[in-house]
Amino acid sequence: MSEIRRILDEINSFLMQELWMDFEVIQYTGNELVIMGNIDISNPHDIEIIFRDVFFISMPMEWKTDTSITVLEVVEGQPAIDLNKKFQVEQGYHIFKFIPEDYDKDFGCFIAAKGINYKRKRM
Repeated sequence: MSEIRRILDEINSFLMQELWMDFEVIQYTGNELVIMGNIDISNPHDIEIIFRDVFFISMPMEWKTDTSITVLEVVEGQPAIDLNKKFQVEQGYHIFKFIPEDYDKDFGCFIAAKGINYKRKRM
């Protein structure tokens, strides 16, 4: 779990340097989900977030975020238990949550996966 927290810290640190970030699901192949983040749709994307060994996904295909707050986190405690029961998540998976803008505060973009990584496309 410490490796996942480190990666989330790096992703959130990068995102918090931007005024906003728009996200889009760009690929799901062989249990790998790739989400692209971009501040300007006319330019190549700024970051790819890759979830590996995906168990479930519950999110819109595109959303905006407010980067002044944490954008991506691991769900823990009772909310994780509730999602585990609802989606029958198998042991060994982590539930990740993007915090989208313009949605109810209880809404989240959820992904259950065993791992996460990222590629910064712009430095």
